Amino acid sequence: MRGNAKFGSILLLTLFVAPAFGQTGPAQPSDRTVAVFGQTIHYWDVGSGPVVVLVHGLGSRKEDWLPVVAPLSQKYRLLVPDQIGFGHSDKPLLEYHIQTYVDFLDEFLRDLKVERASLVGESLGGWISALYAVEITGGAHIVPVEKLVLVDAAGLNQEKPVPPVLNPSTLAAMRGLMEAVFYDTSWLTEDALRKIFADKLSLHDGYTVRSILENPALASERLDRRLGEIHVPTLVVWGKQDNLLPIANGERYAAGIAGARLVSFDKCGHVPPREKTAEFVSAATAFLDGAAPAH
Repeated sequence: MRGNAKFGSILLLTLFVAPAFGQTGPAQPSDRTVAVFGQTIHYWDVGSGPVVVLVHGLGSRKEDWLPVVAPLSQKYRLLVPDQIGFGHSDKPLLEYHIQTYVDFLDEFLRDLKVERASLVGESLGGWISALYAVEITGGAHIVPVEKLVLVDAAGLNQEKPVPPVLNPSTLAAMRGLMEAVFYDTSWLTEDALRKIFADKLSLHDGYTVRSILENPALASERLDRRLGEIHVPTLVVWGKQDNLLPIANGERYAAGIAGARLVSFDKCGHVPPREKTAEFVSAATAFLDGAAPAH
């Protein structure tokens, strides 16, 4: 990974959600598209009820939410986009900022005529969702957020280095990423690894990932000193064995956001919706269904 020492702390702030395995699983919803700032965004629109947006992470895509789509869509209208630069959405050659994703998320909701929504953000998606909530407090004219769920969210500085495998270009790096993301890698056979690597390469998102990782402006978008500006009900969810972002970061999020609650799962790495699907759905549903405390 390129970048000199002065960018080191920036790189530590980035997270990655594992690519879809290509394994047999739940049926995929119908793909839809919408033009956002002239760019084609692919997304799913599933279920009915209060709007909940599932915001994926770095190098990820909407398919990584598949394990939780069916159960959550029983109660909510789920909007699940491939964020700009990822999945099947357009990949303009931008200098990507977290603010880029906040702007696209707001415009996506506006284009779909959504008046308010709850955000569930994982990894980089958690950083995006949290910054979105901060900007609402700051008076930004964006679609209001009702509730916020931060899942192993990026966005805080940390001392422990993130494994340098966030943009894998070899089989060995792909294996390293999987071992960093998951607590249980017993499924990671040589055949599975090759399928994952081929799937990753087919998405053509390497430029986007590198642009985010190497953007020196990321340091100015950290949330360490801005958590107190989040005034929407917040649930923080974390895997206790997250090797990319330690659970201490989840504790900091929960402590810094007024009224936030931390739920953690044992024997779970960076992706609770995949490794602890039933528990994650139960925690998220209980929170989203519950009465919002006064802020």
